[in-house]
Amino acid sequence: MNDGDRQASEIDHGKTGRPPLQRRAKITREAILEVSATLFSRTGYAGTSINDILAVSHTTKGAMYFHFSKKESIAAEMLRRWTAVASETIGKAEASGQTADRQILMIYRELARRTENEAITRAGLLLSTDQNLTGARATYEAWTEALTSIVVRAIRSDVLDCTESTSRLADTLCACFVGTVKVAASLDQSHTITKRIDDVLLLWCGTDPVAARMIEGASV
Repeated sequence: MNDGDRQASEIDHGKTGRPPLQRRAKITREAILEVSATLFSRTGYAGTSINDILAVSHTTKGAMYFHFSKKESIAAEMLRRWTAVASETIGKAEASGQTADRQILMIYRELARRTENEAITRAGLLLSTDQNLTGARATYEAWTEALTSIVVRAIRSDVLDCTESTSRLADTLCACFVGTVKVAASLDQSHTITKRIDDVLLLWCGTDPVAARMIEGASV
């Protein structure tokens, strides 16, 4: 899932074409992303206009285009950030030495924590299923593909009672995660994402005390 170098070369830095160097410019760029992320999560990409972002962020149009040449560039940066978070989280879980089923728990709990506390990460996840965005589908598929290899290991180790298509199981887990985050965001209850995902994981693992303890201790 590591597309960092290619994606970094494609980042839109607005009029200058270069990353901001001054601290004030960096703060402004992040503020635009934070506001945009909140709006995208609540009203969707298509339902958010540049004027909406300008109004909420109290940013001038000149400052906006200094950092981003178009709205799609803002969304593309969020997709890039989500990819980086997912890749880092999966990498840490795989390096932990834990069993494959526990790695899955670790990954989803950490992604839940990040999407609950980081508006840009949350928006990047939600945008990965937006058909209006170039690169969104590839972002989502890269995530499910990375999870598939772990799911396959879990099945082959007999820790998952599953004989169905392994890719479908990984996709279903990812789809459940997206749906859970989307519901929480649309209800303006992003602070409940971790608890909601824990409930999903308990349903997946079973509600016995052992499964509960596995979830409670699973972190990266």
